[in-house]
Amino acid sequence: MTVHIGKFIWDITYSCPLRCGHCYSESGRRPVRTLDRDNAMRIVDVILAAQAKKVSISGGEPLSVRWAPEAMKRMHDAGIAVTLFTSGWSVTERMAASLTDAVTSIAVSIDGADASIHDTIRARAGAFERGMKALDILHRVKEERKAAGQSCFTLGIDYTLTRSGAREEDLERFVKAASERFPKLDFIRFGAVIPSGMAAEREFEANELLSIQELVDLIEVGQRFNAREGNTIDISVTDVRYFLPQPGVSVVDLDILQIEPDGALRAFPIYEAKVGNVLQNSLDVLWPKVREWRADPFVIEQMESVHTMADWASTTRILDRRYGSTDDQERIARRGQPALEFEAELETELV
Repeated sequence: MTVHIGKFIWDITYSCPLRCGHCYSESGRRPVRTLDRDNAMRIVDVILAAQAKKVSISGGEPLSVRWAPEAMKRMHDAGIAVTLFTSGWSVTERMAASLTDAVTSIAVSIDGADASIHDTIRARAGAFERGMKALDILHRVKEERKAAGQSCFTLGIDYTLTRSGAREEDLERFVKAASERFPKLDFIRFGAVIPSGMAAEREFEANELLSIQELVDLIEVGQRFNAREGNTIDISVTDVRYFLPQPGVSVVDLDILQIEPDGALRAFPIYEAKVGNVLQNSLDVLWPKVREWRADPFVIEQMESVHTMADWASTTRILDRRYGSTDDQERIARRGQPALEFEAELETELV
């Protein structure tokens, strides 16, 4: 293989116990598409051969997959910075121990300052409690390893900002509570919800999608939190606009790829367009198709038309409906209808 890719996003399953209204992958509402161990290791081989520097592992809930620690450890042992994104739902003492030398960083997703906000956003009672319990376990394991002179992952909170969870007073009390409960936390990272997947739909756009100005204001809030005397946690608000075309920067050659659970390769992260499957074709074959899609005049026109978050949501809807597979388009058309459930598949996967 001659193609080198700097970063991969690998959604390893669409299995999820939660039903977040902003879910980028619509997890928990669709077939899980999780690979068996042998095929998953083939995807690891693809990532290793591409000489990736960074890999983000997500889903769905990635820790519901039995082979996840093994896959992550193979990449971590090869020198790749592996970041795990988890709701914390499946974290146990045993699982936490298995992650100590398998990942570089763990980000637990908490999207509300308290249970009433978080559980509403995540559409599952008890989700906040499970996430905080996971942080308790991971925080303790990390500190025990550090005390023993052993290396361990960095640990933090990844907080997706929707309008329901982005009030400054709520963020302030959340930072205070988290800092007191987890004093050795490495980071609290706030990031405005990206208009991708369900977060690009019109109802969500109208009610929960932040504006560019709201995002800019929150970046300043994060800077104030981080600069406070006595603060030891890296607190930031990520500017999600880096996903958009930047002056002088070509998205055609941007060396970031997203792999879906069954190995399907997206032409660009956050959009449904696929160019093939990494289990069926090499990146030497697929990368030119990625570049071709990104260079398509219609795609460029849509991306360059984005000036507001609402524009971005509109572009996502247009691209997903134009380039998504037949299955994608049927799934998108069902949004807003009673959700299909795949609990039976979920229960067979939970560790």
